Amino acid sequence: MRKAPEKAKGGATPAQERAGHLEWGHLRYFLELVRAGSLGRAARRIGVDRNTVARRVAALEEELGLSLFERGPQGWTRTPAGDDLSDLASRVEEDVLRLARHADSRDRALAGSVRLTTASHLAAHLLAPALPDLRALHPELVLEIAADQRTFDLTRREADLALRMGRPRDAGLVTRKLSDVAYGLYASVDYAAGRRGPVSFEEDRFIGLDDSLASSPQERWIARQGPERRVVFKSNATAVLQAAARMGLGVAVLPRFAADRDKALVQLDGPEPAPHELWLLVHGELRHVPRVQAVIEWVDGLVERARPALSGRAQPPPRGRAVPERIEG
Repeated sequence: MRKAPEKAKGGATPAQERAGHLEWGHLRYFLELVRAGSLGRAARRIGVDRNTVARRVAALEEELGLSLFERGPQGWTRTPAGDDLSDLASRVEEDVLRLARHADSRDRALAGSVRLTTASHLAAHLLAPALPDLRALHPELVLEIAADQRTFDLTRREADLALRMGRPRDAGLVTRKLSDVAYGLYASVDYAAGRRGPVSFEEDRFIGLDDSLASSPQERWIARQGPERRVVFKSNATAVLQAAARMGLGVAVLPRFAADRDKALVQLDGPEPAPHELWLLVHGELRHVPRVQAVIEWVDGLVERARPALSGRAQPPPRGRAVPERIEG
């Protein structure tokens, strides 16, 4: 009787052999494509080009011997195998992220990179002017500011810290309100000179955030105030709205701490939006990492000094005079 062949001692199983050839980094690109829904959006979120995402996903398919997406004129559609893998890959990702946070929490060096995400106007007018102070305190620290209106996922390590407008609803994060932020209606000096009286939602031209940010506090407020207003320009960045207002395109809802310092703008009479809230967010496992804690303390200090300007309690500078580019405490 013929004996069954013996398994080689120490030999790898087919699953182990496949795992040994698997490039785990490909899973990140696969998951980003699943979540973003298109090559373009996935590429922008990762910070690479579309071809890189397509190449990495194709490499993963080859390693696994599975077709994960159907390519067609309407884009990439997940196959049943792709659906199954997305659940498994998400669990792998969470374990990897948990391992990374565990390692970071035991890193006591006050050096290295910290990534902070916030809106463009906060990056330009609040954080950037105070960067020399951070460099003087911690010269080995590298702060990376991701100025973007989209919400970065701190649980997936898209950033270490976040400064956000509005009360956060993220689960699993440590959050703290830093300040109220006052807003007002602004237009260029020339635009204001050619009109009379308070803002008219029937007659004035308006510029505002685009449809992707229709749920932001300032857009919800102005939509209630003037649902039939004439909108002539939209952008996904408040800093761009301020630049457009300076050029005389129309009236914009802008944060007072930025617009009051802009000698080319005038605050117009009219209804005032309720103050927005500025919040700090950090993952609980990272808040005591020395380099992250150093940035938190720096943010706390600069917000404390800037609070009168942020909340609108500071005396606006006289119109038509040059003003300093830095918010002073």
